[in-house]
Parts: sequence; structure tokens; C-alpha cells
Amino acid sequence: MKIRAYVAFVACLATMSCGPFIPVTKLDKVPPETMTAALNVKIYRAGAETPKVNQFIGQVVGNSCKNLMTDPPPTTNDALLRLRVDAVQKGANAVMDVTCDAAGTDTWGTNCWSSVSCKGNAIRTPID
Repeated sequence: MKIRAYVAFVACLATMSCGPFIPVTKLDKVPPETMTAALNVKIYRAGAETPKVNQFIGQVVGNSCKNLMTDPPPTTNDALLRLRVDAVQKGANAVMDVTCDAAGTDTWGTNCWSSVSCKGNAIRTPID
């Protein structure tokens, strides 16, 4: 009887997984107007020409994480979209000095099989 309870407990733990240890925006919870605005956020990669800045807002992050074996692999485009959503939620219309890094299996630090993380500085630029 104890063995069955133990097996059931282990099976329950195996099917329930912890989420990632890094912030990952749930895109299905983002309102449509925020998503539309996010698609219009301009990205300026690190080393690119610096845009005219009206206001510095702060750092933004976008993470793409393969947490479960059934999750799709992380991509830079997915991380950049999540970065854009974070920027819009903070009131920015552009992000400068953007860098992206891919990481392999790091179950202790991120709890992701693999991940891509993009970071940058959210800014307000003059509207064209």
C-alpha cells in the first residue's frame, strides 16, 4: 500500500511542474490593444545608431523559455515580443541598447530546458 501511495505521489509530482524562475510574460493574457502597441515598439540593438530620446523609462526584459518538454523551443523573436510588451506596459514606444542571449539547460537558475533572454532600456522617442 505504501508503494502505491509513493508511486502516485511521484507521478503527481512528475506531471505537475514548477513554472520558470525567470519572468515570462503570458502572451495569451496580454490585452489586444497592448499587443498591437507592442508590435509598433521600435527596437534599437546595442551598437546601433542612438535615437533621439525624450524620456528614459528604465530597463525592460523579455524571456522566452522552454519550461515543459511540450513547450516550443525558445526564440529570439519570442523574447523580443515579450520585451516589447514589457516596454509598452511601462509607457515606452522604443527600446534601445537591446541585447539577446541564449542559454542551454539551466534548471537551477531559470527552470527552463533552454531560454532566450533579451534586455534593453525602454525610452520615449518623438512620434514620427
